[in-house]
Amino acid sequence: MQEKIKQLFKGIIKNQLPGEDAHLMMLPKGREISSVSRRQAITPKQASVAVHLFFTNPENPHLILIKRSIYDGAHSGQIAFPGGKIDEKDTDLIHTALRESQEEIGLSANEENLIGALSPVYIPISNFDVHPFLFLHFNSVALLADNREVSEILSVPLSEIIEDKNIHKRLITLKDTNETIDVTGFLLQENWVWGASALILNEVKEVLKIYFSEENKSY
Repeated sequence: MQEKIKQLFKGIIKNQLPGEDAHLMMLPKGREISSVSRRQAITPKQASVAVHLFFTNPENPHLILIKRSIYDGAHSGQIAFPGGKIDEKDTDLIHTALRESQEEIGLSANEENLIGALSPVYIPISNFDVHPFLFLHFNSVALLADNREVSEILSVPLSEIIEDKNIHKRLITLKDTNETIDVTGFLLQENWVWGASALILNEVKEVLKIYFSEENKSY
């Protein structure tokens, strides 16, 4: 069963990855997708995040998100995936995602858990290219939030991610410009997910929809 799940996800990422099309509906009004050539032209900084899917209970698989601690910064208190900017000691962006997962939520994973890369997201305000990597887990693990960076670890059932009713619009006031914009995001367990995390999560949602469709066909 585990190998079957892995192969389904690997096939989707290799052949049916939604790409930036999945990001479009989550973009704030007036913001455009930045193409790969545009990102390369402005030499963005590099970061990665880990999308951890747990199939420890096949009847209720779930995904891990974090609530960032309150601090004096643009992403204070936001819902996000474990991750951060690449460190000079990191061998690559996959290692960054694994290192940040260990540091932020106490999750010791390795490349054996890796399924593949999702589509990168460019964040204009900070000039970062964020690279998401999908990891699968089949064993229960005890997670521990880093008190400095993470105020809460959220376990969200995949069934909630794929529900269209959990997509909402909100007016958000940007801290840097004080501008109020209309933003589409996810409302999950009373937590608002927006910005780059929502773009990534919407591609995860589309991947999950394909996965559950393919899974049903196999029975």
